[in-house]
Formats: sequence, structure tokens, C-alpha cells
Amino acid sequence: MLSTHRPQPKSVILSPMRLAMSCLLIGVAGAAMAQQITYPVFETDKIPIAELKARREKVKSHLGANGVEIFFTNPERNRNNDCDFRFRADSNFLYLTGFEEPDAALVLAPDGIEIDGKTVSEVLLVNESDPYSVTWLGYRMGSKEAKPLLGMEAVLPNNRLPDLLKALAANKKNRYYNPFIPPSPSGHLKQMIDSLAEWTKGQNVKTLDLGPINSYIASLRVNKSAAELAMLKRAAEASAMGHREVFKSVKPGMREYELMALVEYVFARNGCESVGYNSIVGSGPNSCILHYEEDRRLIEDGDMICMDAAGEFHGYSADVTRSFPANGKFSPAQKAIYEIVLAAQTAGIAQCKAGNGFGEPGNAAFKVVTEGLMKLGIIKNASEVGTYLPHGISHYIGLDVHDAHGDNTLKPNYVLTVEPGIYIRAGSKCDPKYWNIGVRIEDDILVTAQGPVNLSAGVPRTVDEIEALMKKTGIGKKPVGQ
Repeated sequence: MLSTHRPQPKSVILSPMRLAMSCLLIGVAGAAMAQQITYPVFETDKIPIAELKARREKVKSHLGANGVEIFFTNPERNRNNDCDFRFRADSNFLYLTGFEEPDAALVLAPDGIEIDGKTVSEVLLVNESDPYSVTWLGYRMGSKEAKPLLGMEAVLPNNRLPDLLKALAANKKNRYYNPFIPPSPSGHLKQMIDSLAEWTKGQNVKTLDLGPINSYIASLRVNKSAAELAMLKRAAEASAMGHREVFKSVKPGMREYELMALVEYVFARNGCESVGYNSIVGSGPNSCILHYEEDRRLIEDGDMICMDAAGEFHGYSADVTRSFPANGKFSPAQKAIYEIVLAAQTAGIAQCKAGNGFGEPGNAAFKVVTEGLMKLGIIKNASEVGTYLPHGISHYIGLDVHDAHGDNTLKPNYVLTVEPGIYIRAGSKCDPKYWNIGVRIEDDILVTAQGPVNLSAGVPRTVDEIEALMKKTGIGKKPVGQ
């Protein structure tokens, strides 16, 4: 791997196709504006800039007269030595700006900030596109191009935050909210955060609790727009295709990581930039570990496999889990547990109706699991169900896989998971035939006025459907003799 010392590239000139795509994204007529844009726009199906602006306007309105808030993106995270994890912007920051690069901040001041002779109510601070960045780091919008590409009122280099803070200090009536400070900032982001801390101390500024602002943004994020639903649907469909391919490819003798590699390949092949979370592929005893991520065990004949894996498309994450027998045929004990979980999920999905409480799908699912385990003799009373189902049933999804929880009453355009499970570890106080059977079934459910819609319905759920699909040959199953 090359060293990270970065000498500076020349500006990148767009091809005619890139120019056309830029025009589409920016929403300007004619080529004159597009010809000034050197940043390559590879995809034009992200959140429209008008929607991003509308989100910021809502937050500015909520801040009220003299309200001021600063949003920082995430820091870049070191993996080891000079290798970093792939950067992912903070979700609230991404929601308000659509800006995916590091070392950035957003300042909202509805009463206005006077900077460089102009009064604006929003300023995005970014890394400049220096001559070396394209060669060593990739493309950077820079302050000049981020403004039209993102529809911002003003964009400045990130070293201008102290100037903005001085301008804000001119209004003695300003009410400052404590910004969310990401842990372990580094580089330019740390310089911005340090300059804010010094300014706050020097100005003796009284800051207000950020809680109400975060709660308000959560209430916006939970109600998905048409553009957001399109991205969640795309992520869910790609995730479903990945699970289907694993059904057709798995066989005893494979390693868990082979299934992980296969499902994640299909996510990427269908447009997902990343996984929504670390893929969980647990076989045999590992199927009973809720967040098992090692994915290294040799899969054995007779194992139950619990695979919780989903893709992230343009920042929006699906969340899909399926459980299936390694050899393609459910044993009687596996089938008995699976049928309980399936019935519980079906009951939970039926409760994903507008007007219902957020907890109602979970209540319905827990009732079915409790009754089912009692019928099998695995538990004697309802108080014991937590031994085998120790987690909640639902959470919202969106920019975070465990997304902002803005409301406890389900409404149209909310998207939540329904994911009951039963996990019976070896040594449990029940018939040993049930040991090492871990089953979870999880789908992404859109609440509509007409009833629940399963976005991840492309993955089979019933025993017969799963066994039928597992008889087919997938891209990961080598023919016998190879």
C-alpha cells in the first residue's frame, strides 16, 4: 500500500456526460454553470437539494429568534497505523446537508450571520479542493462547488470557523445550543472544535441544552420522504437478493465467512456502497449469539444458521435476518422453533398500522413466542420467555440502522423492523433436541394508510419456500468435484 504523503493534482475537467449529469443534479439550465463544476457527479438519484434545503429551513424555524446551532460531521477513524476506516458522515449532519466528505461543519443561524459583506442564515464549512487531493484522496467539492451542488446559502473553507464565530458574537441576543461533539476528533475537524471551545470560553457564552434540537430532528427523520423511501426500498431489495443467493449457495463444509462474502458481494453488486452494519452469520451454537460477528466457524451438517445482514444505499440502511438449515432441510426441532418465530413475526407485522403504538408489534410477537414455548414445554410460565427472547422486536430504520426514534405512534411513511427470535443455547433447561437452535426472522416494514408493506419481502419466510429455494444452485455453490 502506498504511503499517505500527498503531493496536489490539477483540476479535473468533466467529460460531456459528467457535465450533463452535473446540470441534472444542480438543476440549472444551460451548460454555462455546469462548465464551472469540476467535481464529478457519478449518481443523480440522491436526496434532491430542494429537500435538503427544506430540512434546514425547518430546523432554523425550530431554533427560533436568535437561535444558533453548529453541527459537526464525524471524524475520520483510524483502523491501524496509517490505515483509516472508510469515512461515513454523521447521520444528522448528512440529513441536513447531503455532504459526505470529512472535516466539515454546518452553522445555522436563522437571524443571520454577516460574513464577507453578506448576511446568510446557513454556512457549510468544508475542506478545500487543493491541488494534491485528487491524486491522493479523491475528489473534493471545495467551497466554490459545494454551494451549487448542495444548494447552500454559503460555503466557506473550514479554517474560517473563527471568523464566523466572531460574526455571531456581534449579536448579543444570540442563544447558542451545545453542539454534539463527536468523540476523538482529529485533523481539521479537531481544529474547528478547538476553536469553538476557545471562543466559547473567551466570550463567556452561555449555551443551551441540545436535547430539544436533537429530538426535533429525530421527529423529522422518522417520517420518511418519497426520496428516502426509494432508497430504503433499494437497500431492502438488494439485501433480499443477497439472502436469496446465500440460500441457494450454502452447504455444510463452508465457512461462515463465505456466506458473509457472498451476501455482501450481492449488496455491492446491486448498488449498495456499504453494509448497514457488520454482517452476522452464526451457525450452530453461534446462531444463539445475538451480535455474533466473527463469522469464522466451519458450518456443519445439521446446523441452524442465523444470518443478519443488510446493505446501505446512499446512506440508508436496510435490516434483514433469516434463519435456515445448513443442509437445506429443517429438522423437526428446528421447524418447531422456526414456526413459532414465523407466527410471531406475522402477528407483529399485522400490528404495523397507522395509529398503533410503536410497542404493539412487539407485544403481539412476544405473546405468540410465549404461548409457543409453553406449548413445547420449553418454558412453564410467561415470566421465563426472556431467557429465550432477550431483545426487543422493533426499531426504526433509515440513515442509521437503529434510526432516530421520533414518535411512539406509528404513522404513514414510518419504516420499522419486526424481528422476533428464539435462541436456545446448549445446556438450556429444556429437551436437548432444541439446543443450539437460534432463529430470528426480520423484515423492514413500511407503515401506510392501507396497511403494512414488507420492503424485504423478496426473501422467502416459510419453511416450504426456504427449502424449495435451497434446492437451487447459487453462484457460491461449487459443483461437486471442484
